[in-house]
Amino acid sequence: MIPYSQCIEHLSKYCTSVAKCKQAHAFLLRTALLDDPRCASKLISFLAVSPSGDLGYARRVFAQLRRPPDLFLWNAMIRGHARGPDPPAGLSFFRLMLRAGVAPDHHTYPFVLTACARSRALEHGMRFHGETIKAGLDTDVYVLNALLQLYTYCGCFGAAHQLFDGNPHRDVVSWNIIMRGYVLEGFSERALHLLEGMKDMGIKPDDVTLISLVSACSGSGDLDRGRSLHSYASELGLVTKSLNLGNAILDMYCKCGDLESAQSFFDEMEERDLLTWTTMVSGLAKWGSFQEALALFRSMQRNEVRPDEVILVTMLSVCAHMGALDQGKYIHLLMDRQGVNRDVVIETALVDMYAKCGGLEFALQVFEEMRDRNVFTWNAVIGGLAMHGHGRRALELFGRMNKERIVPDDVTFIGLLSACSHAGLVDEGLKYFRMMEEVYQIRPRMEHYGCVVDTLCRARLLQDALAFIESMPIRPNVVMWAGLIGACRAAGDIELAERLGQRVIELEPDICDRYVMLSNLYAGARRWDEALEVRQLMRAKGIEKAPGISWIELNGTVQEFVVGDRSHHQTEQIYMMVEEMWHRVKAAGHVTSTTDVLFNIEEEEKEHSLFFHSEKMAVAFGLMSSAPGSPIRITKNLRVCGDCHSFLKAVSEVFGREIIARDRSRFHHFRGGLCSCSDFW
Repeated sequence: MIPYSQCIEHLSKYCTSVAKCKQAHAFLLRTALLDDPRCASKLISFLAVSPSGDLGYARRVFAQLRRPPDLFLWNAMIRGHARGPDPPAGLSFFRLMLRAGVAPDHHTYPFVLTACARSRALEHGMRFHGETIKAGLDTDVYVLNALLQLYTYCGCFGAAHQLFDGNPHRDVVSWNIIMRGYVLEGFSERALHLLEGMKDMGIKPDDVTLISLVSACSGSGDLDRGRSLHSYASELGLVTKSLNLGNAILDMYCKCGDLESAQSFFDEMEERDLLTWTTMVSGLAKWGSFQEALALFRSMQRNEVRPDEVILVTMLSVCAHMGALDQGKYIHLLMDRQGVNRDVVIETALVDMYAKCGGLEFALQVFEEMRDRNVFTWNAVIGGLAMHGHGRRALELFGRMNKERIVPDDVTFIGLLSACSHAGLVDEGLKYFRMMEEVYQIRPRMEHYGCVVDTLCRARLLQDALAFIESMPIRPNVVMWAGLIGACRAAGDIELAERLGQRVIELEPDICDRYVMLSNLYAGARRWDEALEVRQLMRAKGIEKAPGISWIELNGTVQEFVVGDRSHHQTEQIYMMVEEMWHRVKAAGHVTSTTDVLFNIEEEEKEHSLFFHSEKMAVAFGLMSSAPGSPIRITKNLRVCGDCHSFLKAVSEVFGREIIARDRSRFHHFRGGLCSCSDFW
């Protein structure tokens, strides 16, 4: 028989997991020691309080006790439930304890007040506050901190600050609680002001203090103060000691858009966890550094860091932005290999990625196999069909959505109206526009009005579009006017287009696209002096035209091309291939459309200036680098120009390749000399 003292010591060391607790439980039952308070406390305290414990099992053991539990056991059960997923149960145990005639002590009240705070049970907490005063515990720092937590959690900052200011027994935890409360409620300035008071009182901040304050800078976008806190934390030697603080600083730099400092800090971090990698990858993705995000994700895998659902959703979004279908497929495969939980969020991200990367059939396959779908899932697939020009299929899917009793939202109707616009379904578009307010009580936003204007403009119903804009109950934005200008230009109504173009520049005098549109208009009408005047006005204002950029993914690597760029290591071969493409399509009867060239130069020079648009270079690289007959997928940051559109149609026929191009507006599937948009984009 093990001596009693050794048994107690053995239980203290042995109860380190639920499995071992079960063995200890069996031993205590066999030896009739479960009713011994000291033995029971070793078992129950681990099960109730440890993060790796089991509260349900703790309750069952507690119910087996034949002797009345002592205060330690009651406190363990109250503490475990107060910090666990069911805080009100902690209050229930407290009431049971009082009925059993056991008086609370200075340990009990902090646990009870924590349960009140996490349950937002302010009235109960205030009553217990009164009890602590009667019991003479109001000077106890643990009780004080629990009360501060209660009042800040419940949004009673006046009471919290009064209690804080009137109590001399404050420690660093007291300051941390009230600071964090202010930060969570959005009062960042107050929290940062408290730091100075803390220093004046001679209390040294810890990593928890700095995490709250750095998080405040993240939320407010205050980069300068965030940098200052980073420097202060480094002086205190806290940055290298606390990974949580390091992650908070990294998050601050990412959210404030200082990716250079974020990358530098990330590279210097001695320790990293999954959150570190996720923060950096998400920061790069948020600010449009998609190539860098993809490269960092690869580095993360080389470092054998197992991704979770959060970073995988981010990476699917990155792939969607870049049109990186192969990378998206790899992430899909990675999820299956690692048994990642395929919930509705991640499966919706898969649908969105496939649709935006040109793999519409894959998107539909994932969609059809999903067990659960929410409105976001339906929006992703309807929007995907719209982007690819499958207007009728998008409308049919909306019918299915109604049958499954999924209530559409405003984004659903943006997808439907966009589908009607891209497919030229004018009557249907107007019907759905009326339906959203009359049937679903969804008030149209600017995007909905814009889709209707776009639909009318694409159908060349210029007067109808103008009348619709002028009848809108909200002020139209310049994007609508720009769409109408483009339609006027295409229809040859230069006078109306010019009048609207001048108006748009007055509305947004610093936006490059507005000047380019007007310059294009004059150039198309061969009014070169006026086109030059607009370009000179742009230069005088320091406004530069955004360069055309196209991406193509081959063998898991994304290549980037900028209009006229010669930085690619295969530039000479690419330029030679563009020349070959031009000669072959010209021999097949293609005539270059030079109306998109903005300068008064000879026709031959105009043709040459169109040679090296980024999408032509990307397709040339695809023809050089991929197997004959395989599809070529490219993505462009701007709307594809008229010449490139007709050129790629010809290339698809002459070279016998399908070219799938996503521009700023939609997808174009070029096959056999035709485009899926029917030249309607």
